[in-house]
Amino acid sequence: MSQEIEFSRIEPQDTPRLHELALKNDGNVSLTPENFDHWYFRNPSKSNSLWKVVCNGETEGYATTNNFKYVIEGKEYLIALPQNVLTSEKVRGGGLFGKLYYLTEKDNLEEKGVDMFLTSTGAMSTDIFLKKFGYVRGFLPSVLVKFASPRALFSRGNFSLIQDVNSLSFETDYQIENARIKNMEYLKWRYSQCNKKVLRVISVSVKNEIIGYAFLIVRKMYGLPTLMLADMICKREENIADLIDACHVFATRNMFAAVIMFELNYNCRRRGINVTMKNHLNFLSKGKTPEETKWLSTRKLNYFFGDLDFFW
Repeated sequence: MSQEIEFSRIEPQDTPRLHELALKNDGNVSLTPENFDHWYFRNPSKSNSLWKVVCNGETEGYATTNNFKYVIEGKEYLIALPQNVLTSEKVRGGGLFGKLYYLTEKDNLEEKGVDMFLTSTGAMSTDIFLKKFGYVRGFLPSVLVKFASPRALFSRGNFSLIQDVNSLSFETDYQIENARIKNMEYLKWRYSQCNKKVLRVISVSVKNEIIGYAFLIVRKMYGLPTLMLADMICKREENIADLIDACHVFATRNMFAAVIMFELNYNCRRRGINVTMKNHLNFLSKGKTPEETKWLSTRKLNYFFGDLDFFW
């Protein structure tokens, strides 16, 4: 029996069905209608590609990218991040997964002005992206665990806990190199939907001047309470180490066992007992040409946990 198959862009009214598909087909269960609306339709970059496939009148798959500007070796690039590509078990094996993905790629290249692609894939899709979609493995930062230290209890406190993300105001022209471009509008969008029970935001000061903010997420690691460094924004490059130091002191004083972060291409190890752990994620890259793909895959990008499509 032949199927009537139609591809079209995702609209807000489609999101309950997309969540249902995710729940029933090992997709991203956090992709609720509320999260989808916030993550894609309210993204301050206002750039994405959202497609669905309807088979015999029922939505049976979807593919999405969110697009953000990055600065890499001093130049700005618009990079698309494929985040949710899924088809139902009913239609798997019919090539719809690939067709959905390539619709987003074509849309991004021809309509959105995207320069390159980065993604973090799960076990189900990694081989497909590598073998069928032309991606290669990109730079994978180590996970740095900064264990609490008794000495931090006696360190000078230069931070304040922020209660309301939406109250933040901070102007800076500085952007961390080889990383996603972020400003306070972006950070308010990224963290305003977070569960307030797990989000900790601290302002950090040097000589009575606020030099930046750190965004931390409460997580359990081996049963111990820890803080995950999700994001930061600061005024100058030298402030990066100051913010990381403040996170370590804040964690120690508040009885967290450690701060967990992706290791950056900056000084991250001034305080604490620092232990490197293997990163088990899959970070993949793709350019418009094989040469661009190789170039992007070898750039040592600075990642934060907030760059991933995690909902907390």
